[in-house]
Amino acid sequence: MDKNISEGGGVSKTPLFEKDTSEKDRGPASSFLTRPALDEAHIRMRPEGRQLVIDRGSRSEEVNSEDRDRSLAEAMGGETIRDPVAESVISGFSEDSRRRLRGRLHALRRDASGLFLTLTYQHRDPTPDGAKQDLDTFWKRIRRRFPGASAVWKMEPHTEDENRGVPHFHLMVFGVQFIPVQWLSKIWHDVTGERDYAHRKSCVDLEPFVNEDGKLQSYMTEYMEETYDEWPDAEKDGPWAETGRWWGCLSRKQLPYAEWEDAPIYLNESEAIQIISELVDEWDLDLPDGVIPPSLTINTRGDPKAYLDDLMDRL
Repeated sequence: MDKNISEGGGVSKTPLFEKDTSEKDRGPASSFLTRPALDEAHIRMRPEGRQLVIDRGSRSEEVNSEDRDRSLAEAMGGETIRDPVAESVISGFSEDSRRRLRGRLHALRRDASGLFLTLTYQHRDPTPDGAKQDLDTFWKRIRRRFPGASAVWKMEPHTEDENRGVPHFHLMVFGVQFIPVQWLSKIWHDVTGERDYAHRKSCVDLEPFVNEDGKLQSYMTEYMEETYDEWPDAEKDGPWAETGRWWGCLSRKQLPYAEWEDAPIYLNESEAIQIISELVDEWDLDLPDGVIPPSLTINTRGDPKAYLDDLMDRL
């Protein structure tokens, strides 16, 4: 079971059995952190995704504005390619960043399919900003031809001796089922400024993927989530001592998010605290003694409805 803690925010005040058609779901950040919070303790899930959330309720009394702002910033992690100045101190791919990546992937539809794309360099060894600028330019060209495309990206270092420390990118591309690999190779080769024809022939790897009941999310999370305390062989005062973001989203609002269930399941606060406390103990989370998160996001391996049944059996 994958798991993630999310502090702050709430969900919309949708009537119990009435569908909310006033606005579209915009993914984890908007649906949980920018809408009014439910006062009552509740459980809400994405039936077509792999995620559910337990909320203790009465959030306005339990979460101060600083915590809420921090939670929003964390949930919005990876919205854009360029790194804010505040993120220039990021030097590694941390457990917290991995947790946010996991949550973003598990928020997607379990039947979402697309393309898995890998982009590499050959002779160039760009700076972190330079590599992300290359990715930004590359994506703009894709969007001009495929305006419905969206993606989750992850930057990783090569670990082989020959290219050790040189970055490459993995992308899960949604909203398009076919892109000519020769065209992708040409534009990535042009964007990077590489001159060797061998790079143009081998700089892109492209594979279609089929998402079978959400298994892709777990596989890709494991594939893309290896953590690093720092960039391999980064010099103390070198460009890779501060990497900025290691992952993010492209055309975030077009990602195939699973919608939230129209009606939450209401609990009393003591029941919500009981379930959250048991899961915190079960997962052996590193929290101060006596601290119970006001909200707990659960990324399930399979159908969240089955996991919900298990939760309710605990009461």
